[in-house]
Parts: sequence; C-alpha cells; structure tokens
Amino acid sequence: MAQVQKGRKLIRWAIVSIALLIVGVTAFFVFYHPPMRLMPVPLLFQDTGVQLADLEPALADGSTLRIFYATNRLPVGPQSNRIYSVAPDRRLHLGEATVRIGDEGSTLDQIYEWSTRAGADDRPFINLENMNEVASVGRATLAGMGNNADVDAWIGEINASLAQSRVKDILIYVHGANTTVERAVGQASQLRHFSGRNAVVVVFVWPTAENFLRYSSDIQNAIGSAPHLSGLIRLLVQNSDARKINVFTYSAGATVGSEGLALLAEIDPASSGRVGEVFHAAPDADFRQFVDDMQAYAPLVQRVTTAVNLGDSALRLASAISGGSRAGRPDLQELEPESARWLIEAAPALAAEIVQVSPETMPQLPATSHTFWYDDPWVSSDVLLTMLFQLPPQQRGLVAGEIAAGGTYWTFPADYAVALPGIRAALTASLRQENPAAP
Repeated sequence: MAQVQKGRKLIRWAIVSIALLIVGVTAFFVFYHPPMRLMPVPLLFQDTGVQLADLEPALADGSTLRIFYATNRLPVGPQSNRIYSVAPDRRLHLGEATVRIGDEGSTLDQIYEWSTRAGADDRPFINLENMNEVASVGRATLAGMGNNADVDAWIGEINASLAQSRVKDILIYVHGANTTVERAVGQASQLRHFSGRNAVVVVFVWPTAENFLRYSSDIQNAIGSAPHLSGLIRLLVQNSDARKINVFTYSAGATVGSEGLALLAEIDPASSGRVGEVFHAAPDADFRQFVDDMQAYAPLVQRVTTAVNLGDSALRLASAISGGSRAGRPDLQELEPESARWLIEAAPALAAEIVQVSPETMPQLPATSHTFWYDDPWVSSDVLLTMLFQLPPQQRGLVAGEIAAGGTYWTFPADYAVALPGIRAALTASLRQENPAAP
C-alpha cells in the first residue's frame, strides 16, 4: 500500500511539475521581449568598400544615434527621462530618443564592421538609453489650430536635422502589435542608421499590451491611434521644412497607417498630397478595410507599396483570430466586385504596387517569415531604395509577374544579388550628377 501511495504522489508531482513548466514556458513567450538587434546589413551596403554617394553609414557619432518620436502612450516619470506605459493617452507626446548600438565600449571599427559586412552572427543589441519628451500636444494642436513654444522647439530640431541631411524627407515609422517602446524605437533606428544617418526618422509609438494574448486589444488600440497619426502628419506638413512626409508601417502598424492616411485624405486632402512614399511591410490589417482606405488616400500620395509573404505564419494566425484575411496574406474573394476591380485595374495607374516576397528565390528568407523587412538583406535593400530614393520597382531590380485574377505584382529575381551592383552604380552616378561635390 505504501508503495502505491508513493507512486501516486510521484505521479501528482510529475503532473504539477509539467503544468508549472507549461505555464512558465507560456508566460515566457507572452511577456518576454528581447531587445532589438542591429539587422543584417542590407545588400545595398554589403562589402561596397566605398561610400555610396556619401550615403554609406557615417559613424562620426560612434555607437549612439538619435531619432524623433511621437506617442499616444501614457507617460510616466520625469520629462527628461520618460517611460511610456501600455495605456493609451488622448494627448500626443513628442520628443527625441537616444539609442546605443552595442555595448558602451563598442569601437568605431566594430560598428563599421557590423554596418557593412555580411553575416548575421553576433549582431549587437540596440539599447534604448533615453527618451526626452519635448512637447505634449492636445486636440486643438492636432486639429491644426495652432502650436505652442514646446511644439515649435521640437519642429525646430527636426528642421535642423533636415538641413544637415542629404535626404530632405521625413520618414514616419509605425511599429506592429505586441511591441515594447524599446523594440519600436530599435526598429525605427535601423532606418536612421542604414540611411547613412541621413534619413530624418520619427517613430510613432502607439499603445500595445506587449502581450500576444491580447492581440484583439492591440488591434482596437491601433484603430484608435489612427487619428493621432493623422494629426502628426498634419503637424509635420504644416510646420516642417520637409519636402515630403513618407510613411513606413510594419505588421499591425498598417492598421494605424492605412486608417490614419484615409482619415487625413478625408479631412485635409492638401496635407495628404504632401505624403510621398507609403510602404506597408507584412501588413496586419483587415484586407477589405485596407483596400477601402487605399482607395481614399492612394490618389493623393506619390506611391503605395505593399510587401507580402503569402507563407507569413504570423498573419495566418492573425487571420484565424480575426476571422478574415489580412492585407499581407490577402484573399481577393473577400472583396466586393467594385473593390476588386479597383485593386486590379485602377490601383496600378495610381502607383499602388504589390511586392511579393518569395522564399523560393531568396536564399536567406524563411518560408514563414513575418519579419522580412529587417531580417532579410534583399528586402531591407528594397525598402531603402524605395524610401530614400523613390525608385520605381523596375529600377530597384524587381521583375513583374501576373496575378491570376489579373493585374501585376513585383518580386525579386533569383539573380537579384548579381544585379544589385549595377543598380548601385547607376544610383551613385545619378546622385553624384545631382551633387558633384559628393565623394
């Protein structure tokens, strides 16, 4: 009998241990958010040996760099060293974030190696060091009814950065769901760093629960954040010296971006006409709403690019949760006939383009990748060529394909890596013709 009782205790202990292990593993994946690493070097910059028309990463400032931010998260702590919670706020907070690449002792040689050499091993972390809030914007300012001295100071810093940059546009980056502030800033800083620190980047940090079990709540927050993004764009259009305002969204940031741009087109078409490139990478947005939004704003912007991976596992899960296809894994059969007709016939004339990321022809891309815009050197090169230089797909080395239902998409040819040096040379010659003083 004693042996039987001992055996039962062992079984109960084993069951409890397994249950605790499952709970622990689940909690780890729910709440663990690793810091952002410096992405693999875009193919555009790999082993060039020379500067690309003075746009190879300039490292005079060493391992630290600054980007601007705007957030509708509730702030905590002193203004000079803000922490932003997961709770949404009605106000928009504006400031500058400082990040560091690698450890404090990282040398310029190390950073240069990380920034120009292929290979994904031992990529350094991007550490968020400080968020200095400069201004807090109420609804009156967002509605375009006037600024204040603090807002003017923030805009002044942006204008000073534009004056020192080869790129005269502002790039707004909108992150995805289940994302910490540190990770959002880290993703946006990649665009600053790999532009040769020329791109003037503003990261829009909207409130996410930082917990993938609350995905539905994140999507609701994304929809609720669209007016803040719309107001931010208006603020920059009306007050900055930028030539164009470009918008780059990732994952559920496309819900914020597409609805924000559609709202802007409705309330202020003149401001939306100042938007240049719009790039949606792996868009986690309701496909039908995404197309409706695009019909509203696409006629007013320079170009809309949607990069998709049809094997995207994160969007497959998002579709199962939401009950409809996502814009990054679209199902054309969900569209009303008029919307489908517009997407196939009218969208290409408005430079609304689809880039299909195909693991079959891309050697480093996992078949189910959702993070391809910063994990794959081919895609990150295409992002830079689009957002910095406004090149059309054929000039970026992409090739056209035919959608079964009609229309055209663009994709990477198998020899993209072979063709890119020619694209780089043509781009360098063009930029040096525009600016003979460039090295």
